[in-house]
Amino acid sequence: MLFQSAAAVDFGPGFRGSFGSSSTIGLDYNLLLQGDYNWSMPGELRARWPPVMRVAAIGTPNGGRLTVQYGLRLQATVHLFGFSLPLPLDSWVGMADRSERGTSMFTPWAWRGDETAVRVTASERLLREGDFTAPVVGNVHYRLRGSYELTTTVRTREISFPQAMSAITETMPEADVATTANGDMNLPARWNGSLRYVGSIRLRVEAVYNLCLLGICRPTTTEFTEALPFASATEQQMSVDRSIRLTLPGAATMPDYRVDLGRIQLGRQGREVITLSNPGRATVLFTPGTPTEPAFEVATDPLCVTGGATRQLSVRFTPTREGAYESDFLIATSSPSVPTVMLRLVGEAYDPLSTRDAGVTNTDSGVARDATTPTADVMAGDDASNAKSDAGELLFEQQPDGCGCRTGGSSTRRGSGWALGLGALAMLRRRRGKAQTR
Repeated sequence: MLFQSAAAVDFGPGFRGSFGSSSTIGLDYNLLLQGDYNWSMPGELRARWPPVMRVAAIGTPNGGRLTVQYGLRLQATVHLFGFSLPLPLDSWVGMADRSERGTSMFTPWAWRGDETAVRVTASERLLREGDFTAPVVGNVHYRLRGSYELTTTVRTREISFPQAMSAITETMPEADVATTANGDMNLPARWNGSLRYVGSIRLRVEAVYNLCLLGICRPTTTEFTEALPFASATEQQMSVDRSIRLTLPGAATMPDYRVDLGRIQLGRQGREVITLSNPGRATVLFTPGTPTEPAFEVATDPLCVTGGATRQLSVRFTPTREGAYESDFLIATSSPSVPTVMLRLVGEAYDPLSTRDAGVTNTDSGVARDATTPTADVMAGDDASNAKSDAGELLFEQQPDGCGCRTGGSSTRRGSGWALGLGALAMLRRRRGKAQTR
């Protein structure tokens, strides 16, 4: 990111004054100034979380640039031995295009309280020279010389984030920022600082004339010099607004809340797929929790989803009794705006031999839980090379390189033994039912 600005400096109406003696040698002056600045401050914002998103500003070492330009105009009247001479100083060096320029490179964003100073100097030069006739001394040859220096300072007070009502300052090098978008977000930022011009102009007046005493005349030189300080009218307060695009992970699911695994016959198994998506650009980590109802099975290994991608997570429903089932299912994420996703798993189980289901047509009987079926092979070993099944039978896919996550399937391996046991129990229950009917 880059903060930058260019503008003029307000020096006010000018600086008036006088020095020396009006009876011998003196000077009245009116000093007018113009100036402008151009600066840039590059760097980067670094964000980290949890528990909250914290932003630190890192300036590019020696990457800042401050350039100042200015010019001066002087109106002056010289007093020599009771004679006043207006000096028509039409221009001062640098006035027309403010060509007097200085540039400083620095490390920007000095919220440590440091100032960046640029000093520009103009060496002494001849501003005006001429002759005139004055009372008593006769012919006078004069020279007016001048030089000046100017120091411009820019200070960073803070980098603020208006929507978060927080700022990075000298005493707080980091700021907490609440995310307002699921995924990448535009973060308004503002540089607040100040600028000030302080300098001085040094004028030197020299007069050469003949001093006559008792009929004897000899050349005499009289001169004096004076430093005239000046400054910008006030310390100019500046603000520069920017909008920074933060690369963040996002988290979303489909369905977004209720996951219905249908009406399943006892002894069989239902399955539904949840799609996990990442609307941001940075990789997000989804970590499924364990459902509160044991009849719902989900692998709890971490799952990485790159920016703009989607992944699938399988949920299996293995009922052990008749009736309705409900369960909370929490998925933790590494997204600062959506740290958790809460889902509701629902399903229903029925027994075809039960009198409660007499006359009901069961269109969704589920998948048979038979250890010899391909589904049972996948549940037992999660080895797609040994079983013919669709891609959804895996609890989730895990890319080989991923983002440091383990490969999936560990949770369902732990549950395969009791799943086979429940299948055998269901078959025994059917046989007993048939014996009672006979």
